[in-house]
Order: sequence, then C-alpha cells, then structure tokens
Amino acid sequence: MGRNYIEKRVIKAGIALCERRIDMKGTPITADDLKDIEVKTFSPVLQGFYIVVGLAFAVFGIWVQIETRSMIQSILPVLFGVGNVAFALHGRPRKVREMEGDLNLMDLTAEIVQRFVSKMDPKGKE
Repeated sequence: MGRNYIEKRVIKAGIALCERRIDMKGTPITADDLKDIEVKTFSPVLQGFYIVVGLAFAVFGIWVQIETRSMIQSILPVLFGVGNVAFALHGRPRKVREMEGDLNLMDLTAEIVQRFVSKMDPKGKE
C-alpha cells in the first residue's frame, strides 16, 4: 500500500495517545481524538531527498560566498537550502481528519487497540 508509512505513523501516534490517556487516570478516547492526531505526511525517502537537496544548495551558497565574497549572490541559495532542510524535518504534518478519505479509520483504530493491548499485556503478566 502506498500510504503505509502514514498508517504506521497514525498507529504510533495513536498508541502514544493511549499511553497518555492511561497516565491521565483512564480518560476515555473518542473518535474525534483519533481524528485530531497530526502526523507527518512526507515519506522517509522524500524527506531524505529534500534534506540532500537542501544541503546541496546550502553548500553551493557557501561556496559562492567563498569565491565571490558577495553576500547578495550567496544568501539566496543558503536560505533556500536551509528552508528545504527545515521543510523536510517538519514533514508537512496534517490532521488525520484531513486524510479521512484516504485512510480506513476503522481498521486503524482496531490496529491501534490491538497493538496497545499487546504492548500492555506483558506488563500485566509480570
């Protein structure tokens, strides 16, 4: 499935939400809580690509500065490169509510509950 990395991030964020709610003395989780979770929508490959391109632009801008001693010519590539890296690390987060048509929330909810219970189960046996 092409959206697998987003689903994994939603499941990870859902498990973290369950753990936070357990720490809050078992506050119930509603469907709106799951829809309000924000996840990064960039794939790891795309994030890596943006980082590499951003670093290349930044290095090019620094090289231009060293060669020409002109801040006017070098600042734009450096800023563009730093902006690319920041954009990649930020990962363009979106709420699950906005991706509702692309994701099967019922299956994701079942997967979150299943993984959370299996994670908590070994702690209860000890």
